[in-house]
Amino acid sequence: MKKASWIILFLAILFVGDRLIGWVFQQQITKSQFRYSRMYRGEGQADILIVGNSRGLNFYQPSVEQATGLKTFSLCYYSMPCEIATVLTQDYLDKYPNIRTVLVEITVIEMSDDKLLPGFTTYMPYSPRIDSVLKDKTEDTWYYSKFSHIYRFNNEVFQRAMYYRNKLDDDWYFDRTISQDLINQAAHRSVEFKVPDKHVNDIKLLADYCRAKNINVKFVIGPFFPGYTVKGLDVLKRKVEAATGYPVYDYSYSIKDNNSFSDYLHANLKGGEEIVNIMVKDGVLPVANKHVAGK
Repeated sequence: MKKASWIILFLAILFVGDRLIGWVFQQQITKSQFRYSRMYRGEGQADILIVGNSRGLNFYQPSVEQATGLKTFSLCYYSMPCEIATVLTQDYLDKYPNIRTVLVEITVIEMSDDKLLPGFTTYMPYSPRIDSVLKDKTEDTWYYSKFSHIYRFNNEVFQRAMYYRNKLDDDWYFDRTISQDLINQAAHRSVEFKVPDKHVNDIKLLADYCRAKNINVKFVIGPFFPGYTVKGLDVLKRKVEAATGYPVYDYSYSIKDNNSFSDYLHANLKGGEEIVNIMVKDGVLPVANKHVAGK
C-alpha cells in the first residue's frame, strides 16, 4: 500500500510539473516577437499578407513596404506545410478582415514538408484549425501533445519563437550570392516538381476563403536561377488556376542576373527587391493611396 502511495505521488508530481512547465513555455510563446505569436496576440494588422515557404521569404517585407508604401505581414516559413499555410491564412483573415491583398507563392504546394507539421503543436492552443489539422495528419503527435503539455514545445518552431522572444523576425532573407561553382553547374542541374492534389486542394480552400471575404488574392511563382531547369511548373500553374479560378503570375525566369540569387531556388536581397518592383509594375502588388492599414 505504501509503495502504491509513492507511485501515485510521483505521478501527481509529474503531472503538475508538466502542466506548470508547459504553462511557463506557453507564456513565453505568447510574449514572443515571432510572427505567429504577434499574429495571434493581435499585432499583425497589415495591408499585404505574404503566404509561402522559404521562397515566399524572398519577398523581403521591407522591400515590399518600400515599393508599395503599404504595411506587410508574412506567414512564410521554411518548408511550410501547405495545410498549415492555409489554416494560418484563415486565422489571419478572421482576425484582420481589413487586409488588402493576400500574396501566395504557390511552390508551397510542391515544397510542403509534412515532417514540419508536428512543430506547430506550439500554436495549437491559439488555433482550433491548427489543432484539427494536427489531429488529422499527425494523430500520435496530437495525442502526445494533449497528454503532455511539455511535448508541444519539443520542436523547431518553438525554438524559432524563443530565438525571436525579444526581437522582431524581420531579418528572414537570403543575403548571400550564389557560388561560381553552382553557376557553372546550373545548365546540367534540374529538379522536377510534383503537384500533389491534396495540396492543390489546400490552396483552393485558401482561395475560397479569400473570395468569401471579398479579399483580393494573388498567386505567383517566384524566380528561379536562370539556366537551372525546373520541370513541372506548367502543371503546377495549370492545376492551381483550374482549382481556384484565379490566374497565376509566373515570374520563374524574370530575373536574369546571376548576382540576384543565393542558390538555384532562392533570390537574395537584391533579387527580392527586383521581383517586388516587377510585381508592383505589373499590378500584382497594390500601391498606397488613401487606404490606410487597419482603417
